[in-house]
Order: sequence, then structure tokens, then C-alpha cells
Amino acid sequence: MIDFLFIQLYIKKKYDQKVEDYFNIGKQSVSDWRTTNLIPPKRLLDFYNKEGSMDIQTLFENIYKK
Repeated sequence: MIDFLFIQLYIKKKYDQKVEDYFNIGKQSVSDWRTTNLIPPKRLLDFYNKEGSMDIQTLFENIYKK
């Protein structure tokens, strides 16, 4: 399972955006995600559709090209 902190790192490194800007949602929602480390399934699906993967190794390689 992919966690919030990795998604936050990925979005910051790849797009230089905050999570709330990437998902176009309010800061309070993202604050709840940080606190619980739970991301709503719809947002995980949005992430998967945009990035094409949920595999941490693949995503890591996307932001740190060899």
C-alpha cells in the first residue's frame, strides 16, 4: 500500500506542487490525510490514472531518473 508521505514526496519532486493543488482540494482534507495516513480510494485512483502506476519502485524511478 502506498502511503501519504510517499505521494507527497512524489508530487513535490515531480511537479513542484502541494498535494492539495495536485488534487485540487482544500487544505483541511489533506491535513486529515496527513494525520491518519489514509488517502480516500477515489484520490488514489486519480493518482493512478495520472501517473500510470501505484508501484513505489516505478514511481521512485520516475522522479529519480537513472
